[in-house]
Amino acid sequence: MTEQDLAEIISDYSSQGGAFFGLWITIVSGYLIAAYLAGGQLKRSQVFILNTFYVWVSSLLIIGFYGSFNTQAHYTRELKQMVPDSPQMMNNYIAIAVTIAAVLGVSATLKFMWDIRHPKTE
Repeated sequence: MTEQDLAEIISDYSSQGGAFFGLWITIVSGYLIAAYLAGGQLKRSQVFILNTFYVWVSSLLIIGFYGSFNTQAHYTRELKQMVPDSPQMMNNYIAIAVTIAAVLGVSATLKFMWDIRHPKTE
């Protein structure tokens, strides 16, 4: 592959990963709004359905952006071998860090829903 081919592939995977990440942020935001506005009034079965759907969709999106960023990192390594001073900086550590942050984010939002549904009485 040429330098131009690699740069194009890297850009494509970067855009794809960014789109998955943006969708994930949208899902998280919607879940937090639903938890805040209606969490206390939802029945247990409704919360189960909401949480199951939320975790499932979030997991799919996290897998999507991890895969995209990981593939971007692969092609970035290939480009760096060809052109060592290339400005590309994606690597596996960044892909893993973003994925861990997202998993922690899902956990934190589930805790937020728990807190809304089980307020501490003083």
